[in-house]
Amino acid sequence: MTIDATVLPISGRRHTAVALMIATAMQAFDSTIANVALPQLERSLGGGIELGSWVMTSYLCASAVMATLTGWFRRQYGARQPFACAIAFFVGASMLCAIAPNAAALLVSRLIQGAAAGIIQPLAQAILLDIYPKRDHGRMLAIWGSVIMAGPILGPAFGGVITDLASWRWIFVINFPLGLIAVLGLRGVPQNLEPGGGATIDGIGIFLLAIGVGALQLCLQRSIGYPSPVSLELIAEAAVSALALIVLAIRTRRFHLTLLRIEIFRDINFVTSTFYMFMTGAFLFATVVFLPALSEGPLGYNATLAGLIISPRGIGTMATMLAVGYLIDRIDHRVMLVAGMVITAGAYELISQMPPDRNGTWLAGASAIQGIGVGLMFTPLSTLAFSSLAVELRTDAAGVYNLLRQLGCATGVAVMTALLQARIQTNYAAIADRPVLGVGSPSPLLDVVTFGAYTGCFRIMAIITVAIIPGVLSVPRPSTRPGDTDGRLMPRRVSLGEARRR
Repeated sequence: MTIDATVLPISGRRHTAVALMIATAMQAFDSTIANVALPQLERSLGGGIELGSWVMTSYLCASAVMATLTGWFRRQYGARQPFACAIAFFVGASMLCAIAPNAAALLVSRLIQGAAAGIIQPLAQAILLDIYPKRDHGRMLAIWGSVIMAGPILGPAFGGVITDLASWRWIFVINFPLGLIAVLGLRGVPQNLEPGGGATIDGIGIFLLAIGVGALQLCLQRSIGYPSPVSLELIAEAAVSALALIVLAIRTRRFHLTLLRIEIFRDINFVTSTFYMFMTGAFLFATVVFLPALSEGPLGYNATLAGLIISPRGIGTMATMLAVGYLIDRIDHRVMLVAGMVITAGAYELISQMPPDRNGTWLAGASAIQGIGVGLMFTPLSTLAFSSLAVELRTDAAGVYNLLRQLGCATGVAVMTALLQARIQTNYAAIADRPVLGVGSPSPLLDVVTFGAYTGCFRIMAIITVAIIPGVLSVPRPSTRPGDTDGRLMPRRVSLGEARRR
C-alpha cells in the first residue's frame, strides 16, 4: 500500500517537495563541503593528510552501505519516520563533528553522518515519486537532480568562505537550520505513506551487505592516489567485499530473504539506466578531479583560475537539467540520451586536442559543453529507471540506483587515475632522452609527459562514450499517460462500478 498522488493537495505537495529538496541539498553539500577545510582541520586535530583522507572516505563508505538498506527500512518502518530520523541523526552527527575534540571523535561522527546521508537521498527520491503523479515525474526529477548537482559545485565554495571567515567547525553547524526546516516541511506527508512492519529482520544479511558494500567502497576510495594499483590493503578489501556479497547472494537465494529486492534487476529500463548512470558518474567525477589537477599542474594556473575553469560545467549542467524538465515529456528519452552522450564525447575530444600553450578559455568552453551533455542525460536516465518499476520496488531501486552512481564516481576516479599514472610512466620512458621545450613550470619534461597523459585519458573517455551509445537505441520508449500515479506500464484497473457506467 502506497499513497495515491491525487490525495495530497497541490500546496501540500509543494511544501513536501521543498523539504525533500532541502534535505537532499544538505546531504549533497556535505559530500564535498569539507574538502577545502581539510588543511585547517588537519592542523587543528593533528591528524595529518591521512586524517583528511579518512574524513572523506568514512562518510562515503557509510553512505554507500545505508543506501542499499533504504528499501528494507521503508518496508519495516514506513517512509516518513525513517526520513525524519535520518535527518535528525544527520544534524546530530553534524553537531558532534563541529565539537569533535580529537580525530577519533570526528571520524565516528562522520560515520554516523554518512550513514544518515545514505538514507536521505534515495528515500527523498522515492517519496518525491510517490507524492506526484507519473506525468510530473520527469519535471520533479529534473529539479531534484539539479539540487544534487549543486552540491559538488557550491559545496567547496561555501566551505571555503565559511572556513576563511570562521572555522572548519562551522561548515557542520549550518546543517542545523537546514535540517530543522526539512523536518518541519514533512508535516504534510501522511503518516501511512507505507504501513511498515512487513519485513523480517535479517541481522546476518545486513551484516554481510554492510561488509560487502563498505569494503568495496573503501577499496575504490583508498586506491585513488596509491603509488601502485596493487597493494596488500586493496587486495584484502576487494577479497572481503567479494566474499561477503557472494555469501549474501547465496543466502538470499536459498532462504528467499527480502533484504535486497533483486526483482529490480529484471526490469530492462532500470538495468540500462543504472549502467549508463554508472558510466556517467565515472567519467563526470574523473573530469572533476582531472581538470583542476591539469590546470594547476602542467598548465601552471593558480587555484582561483582553476576553479573558474570548471565552474561553467556546473552552470551548464544545472541550466540544462532545468530546461530538460519541461521537455522530458515532449522529446523521446533516447534522443536526449544520444544527444547528451555525443555532446559529452565531443567535450572530451576537445580537451584531448587542447594545445599546451592555450589559455583557460579552451578548457572552460569544453567544461561548459560537457555540462550541457551531462544535463541532457541525467533526467532522462532517472525517469527511465523508474518508468516501469512497480511502486513497491521504488525505494529499493532508488537505493541501488544511488549506490551504483556513487560507486561509478569512485570507480571512474580510481581507474582513470591508475591509467593516468601508467601513461605518465610510458610517456616519460618514451621521451626521457629527448630535448623538451617547457610548458609552464620548472620541470618541462615532466610537464610535457603529464600533459600528454591527461589528454590521452580524455581521448579514451571520448572513445568509450561513443562506443556505448548504440545500447541506448535498444531501450524501449517509456509510455506515460496523464493521470498515471502508480509507476507501472500496464492498463489501469477499472472498478466494477466504473465498468458498468461505461
